[in-house]
Amino acid sequence: MQTVSSTIPDAILLNGKGPFGSSASDAFESFNVDQGGTYRFRISNVGSALSFNFRIQGHQMVLVETEGSYSQQITLDSLDVHVGQSYSVLVTMTQKSRNYYMVASPKLLDTAKYSSLVGVGVLQYSNSAAPLTGPLPNGPDAFDIQFSLAQARSIRWNMTAGAARPNPQGTFNVTNVTLSQTFILRGSLAEINGSPRYTVNNVSYSTPDTPLKLADRFLNGTGVYTLDQFPVQSVKANAASGVSVVTGIHKGWIEMVFQNDLDAMDSWHLDGFSFFVVGFGGGDWTPDSRSSYNLLDPVTRSTTQVYPGGWTAVYAYLDNPGMWNLRSQTLKHWYLGEQLYIRVHNSDPDPARERPPPRNLLTCGE
Repeated sequence: MQTVSSTIPDAILLNGKGPFGSSASDAFESFNVDQGGTYRFRISNVGSALSFNFRIQGHQMVLVETEGSYSQQITLDSLDVHVGQSYSVLVTMTQKSRNYYMVASPKLLDTAKYSSLVGVGVLQYSNSAAPLTGPLPNGPDAFDIQFSLAQARSIRWNMTAGAARPNPQGTFNVTNVTLSQTFILRGSLAEINGSPRYTVNNVSYSTPDTPLKLADRFLNGTGVYTLDQFPVQSVKANAASGVSVVTGIHKGWIEMVFQNDLDAMDSWHLDGFSFFVVGFGGGDWTPDSRSSYNLLDPVTRSTTQVYPGGWTAVYAYLDNPGMWNLRSQTLKHWYLGEQLYIRVHNSDPDPARERPPPRNLLTCGE
């Protein structure tokens, strides 16, 4: 079988700026801070290929927010941030007045071989004239999945913070929800018509000429897609391409298990919703894996990582009607077919539920 060639970026940028000390970059990112002050840093992975570990030389970080959800405040020396994810941390400037490195180094990649891929910025104390000294601060082993997995499990919702909750209103935990559906979605690589493609349950998504929402409204999908032909709990015997559209039960709770057969980190995103990340594990998920779920205070987020050879489970409440894309956020995987659509339909014609399209939709705005 053919393989998809590795796509290694040229650099990791901090706020669009190249690494400090690199001859290839004209500018580097720096932050001026006052000794004794506490600052909030928002750390986002807006890349399309690599997870990274973020750390600040000589400083600890207190995690406080995860994609709009207040997180339990845990103190970290470094933080793994996967494709499409965001966090907020608080950092108190307790060190001597000088400059310190900020580092973002890739996961599952040998940085000794790809040293240019280490993003480096500068934290500069306002009353310091001392230059940066010493080597870059070491992070965890880039290949230590157990470290990353343990950290992921430690990130939980802050149940005491006075803040808005995700829909449905009043949901603080998911211990008592009744599941309406379970999707088990296995991401893998296959050869289809002589070309390598990424698949979900051995189906690689093929984009039709007619937009799905348009086909759904005017054609009921006829000639564009066939609803619920995609297998949501099994893997097709032979890899194939298809327009994968499945039913999501309106105002039902769905359990989605993302299984990663790849030797690379994967990252999954669902448009239109936040989901509760209830579990991670290695190997194949089974119904017995539910005994390891955290249903009391799982964090809600829009994107979750799935470790190589492992699984991640999420719960979502499908209260938002529409045609929603569920995909790998890793660009190469998404572009080459690792995606599907969930059709959440509400038959109530009240436009407050779902606004109708503009009248000129079929003429592309003319």
